Amino acid sequence: MLIAFDDMKRPVAINGCDEMAPAISSILHGWSFHKLKGSQNPAPAITISKSSHGYSRRSEWLSEPAVYPNIINAACDFLVDAFKCVVADDPSLLCLHTAAADFGDGLYLFPSTYNAGKSTLMAHLASLGVKIFADDVLYITSDNLGMSPGILPRLRQPLPEDGGETFDTFVHDRRGPESSRFLYLKLRPGELAPYRETSPIKGIVELHRDPQAPLEMLPASTADILKRTILQNFSVQVSALETLDRLHDISDAARRFTLRYPDGATAAQHLIKEFKPCP
Repeated sequence: MLIAFDDMKRPVAINGCDEMAPAISSILHGWSFHKLKGSQNPAPAITISKSSHGYSRRSEWLSEPAVYPNIINAACDFLVDAFKCVVADDPSLLCLHTAAADFGDGLYLFPSTYNAGKSTLMAHLASLGVKIFADDVLYITSDNLGMSPGILPRLRQPLPEDGGETFDTFVHDRRGPESSRFLYLKLRPGELAPYRETSPIKGIVELHRDPQAPLEMLPASTADILKRTILQNFSVQVSALETLDRLHDISDAARRFTLRYPDGATAAQHLIKEFKPCP
């Protein structure tokens, strides 16, 4: 079976595991895809097959097949190649490892750092009424707008024990596809930007989670934020010089901060106080 996805010039081949298509669809928001008919179709960019070891994926970006016994983990990892495929087919896009939330006047980015808790922070913000654009990957258009990838936010299992009642209730009510490793949150209309929705970038916040430290948010320099965003870009279609220029322009125009915080609830409440426009 060949599946044609939005903005992917080449299809995805699904061999002997038709259940993979609805599994992938279950973690997308705003995408559309359809089954291709006939024999005159492009060669697939990604191929997923069922084997005795699980779901095996091949693509030009993998040196060897990626195999996952669990279908949700396989669908989750498929998105890595899907992002690369979309960027390869649109050379104007940058692609950043970052979370992003719209506080009402535009996007604030939270570039990925190891164990910084950005996905949990996005869930806390969503529970308090902030619209989420991304919890892991964000596209940047040619005119430097943030563009939603249309993916449900994902929490790692086991869930944090210090989330608090508001967080726990929110996660329980929006529990979506899950495995022993991940839980996707099936956010409701207005809580998650659909695929290709854009918004201007207003700020960039570098996260540092430290359970033993008090909350502290300090201004950051363009140079510090530029270094962080460059490290998180994984688009190779845009030249290095253009990438540097575009990320410099974004970083220089944005409000820039470093946030050290003890837990997601405390950070979310502080960010809303700082960034949410007054009614």
